[in-house]
This record gives sequence, C-alpha cells and structure tokens, in this order.
Amino acid sequence: MGRNLAAALDEHELILVDKDPTFFEDTESVRWGFRHVHTCDLLEDIHILKQLMYGVDVVLHLAAATRIPRSWSAYKEYYETNISASQQLLQLAQTTHVKKFIHFSSSSVYGNNGTDTQTEDSPLCPTNPYAVSKVASEMALRVQAEGGKTELVIVRPFTMYGDYMDWSEDALVIAKFLTALKEDEPLMLHGNGTPTRDFLHSSDAVMGIKLIIEHSKDGDIYNLGTGRSVSVKQLADCVSDRQVLAPNRRGAVERTCADTSKLRALGFNPQIDVLDWLTDKANDLKIKSLKQVEVV
Repeated sequence: MGRNLAAALDEHELILVDKDPTFFEDTESVRWGFRHVHTCDLLEDIHILKQLMYGVDVVLHLAAATRIPRSWSAYKEYYETNISASQQLLQLAQTTHVKKFIHFSSSSVYGNNGTDTQTEDSPLCPTNPYAVSKVASEMALRVQAEGGKTELVIVRPFTMYGDYMDWSEDALVIAKFLTALKEDEPLMLHGNGTPTRDFLHSSDAVMGIKLIIEHSKDGDIYNLGTGRSVSVKQLADCVSDRQVLAPNRRGAVERTCADTSKLRALGFNPQIDVLDWLTDKANDLKIKSLKQVEVV
C-alpha cells in the first residue's frame, strides 16, 4: 500500500521512511523521482524520525508486522512493532506539532464478532496475535492522543490487492492463486473455500485514503473496503478448476464485509470488482502459457 500511496500522492512533498532500503532502490522509485527518502527503524532511530517530522502536516503510518500465521510464533515482534513503535511515532508527531496522524489498523480487529457486515462501531473480537496487536495499538493511540493537538484518525483496511501486492510465501490468497496457476499447480482452499472477504483494489484504496486525508477529523475511524464479500471458492473458480480443500488456519476469520457508509459520505465509490479483475489476470496468464507452449 505504501508504494501505491507514494505514487498517487506525488503532487505533495513526500518524506518516505522504510526499514528496508531496497524499497527506494527499485526502478519504480527511480521513475517516481523520490528525493526525500530515508531508511530507519521506528523503534531505534528516534532522533532521525523526530528531525524528519518537523514541518510535516500529515503522517501516514503504514509500518507494521503483518500476516496472521507468523504472528503465532513471533508475537513479541508483532507487539513491539505494531504497538510500541506506533505509540512512539505518535508521540514524536505530537512533539513536532504534526497536524494529523493517520494510523492504519486492520479489518482483523473485528474477528469473528457475529456480524455479517462490520461497522466502525462493531465489537472488536481479535482471534490471533496479529489482530490483538492491532486492537491494542488502536486503544493505546487513542489514549495517548487525548488532550494532544495532533489529530488521530484510524483506518481499518479490508483485504487489499493490486499493484505491488506481496508475491512471497507470505502472500495473500489472490497472489497465491495466480502463482499456482502460473506454476501449473492446484489451488489450495483453506477453510474448504467457505470463508469470505471484502477485497479492495489498491487504486480504490488510494481514492479512499485521499478522501480521509482531506476530510477526516480527530477521533474518526474509517472502514476501507467495498461493502461486498466474496468467498475464497468464488475466487478460485475464476482462476482454475484444479482445487484442493484444506482445513482453516488457526485464528482465521470466517467473514469480513465492510460497512463503508462513513467513507461513502465523503464521496468514496470503489470501481473495481475483484472477480472481474482476477478473471482477466488469470486469462492473461493462460494465454501467455499457451503461447509459450506453441513456441516450444
């Protein structure tokens, strides 16, 4: 998401911070012409971060330890990164008089709370250490923001896909399905394909975040999704009929679907349907595969 936002907000003067220096060394970063880029650790490089924040209007805090499966064995890293580092970053923003601090939480905070559609006021029922860390970071930041002059806004993104999505072993289901198709392997459907998710394309997510930057006020919380839930089985059927069913993962959430009424009131109107997008991507891969066979 950071890469997409950096490209979309290039009309502003951006200061980019990331722990991984390779983020700024790829061809896309060169094309964008970023000048104010820095690599540092949110917990360790306090003095660097403080200097960077002077004169800043808005902080978009996307840094986090992500992915549910690994959080069961690395919960300490998740808690330090997602809670302690977030608290420290907000404190620095308050000290340097940043106007607005936008914190990226997660739809995982809702867990299996028994609701078909999650509003910003729905119960928070985390089912895994990652989700716990996100709930705790929200609460810690809200307490810390009280009485301060830096506005705190919380964004709860639902499942995002699109440009620059993760294709590694930790990738989410869409990337995994496309990788399996490319490698001529069956699709693995955890939870027997019944879990459903609200999938939001990165370009639609950027649209929503721009609206939040412009219109949000202190204490606001926004769901960032489409308002439509799609099953893993529906996704798989867009890609391949070679499917293998598997048990659900530990701490998995059965259903996510965002109530986006608050964001739609600001003009948010997502345009991309995940099933159409995925069908097009899968067909492109199949065509390329056929051409390769013909050449051989």
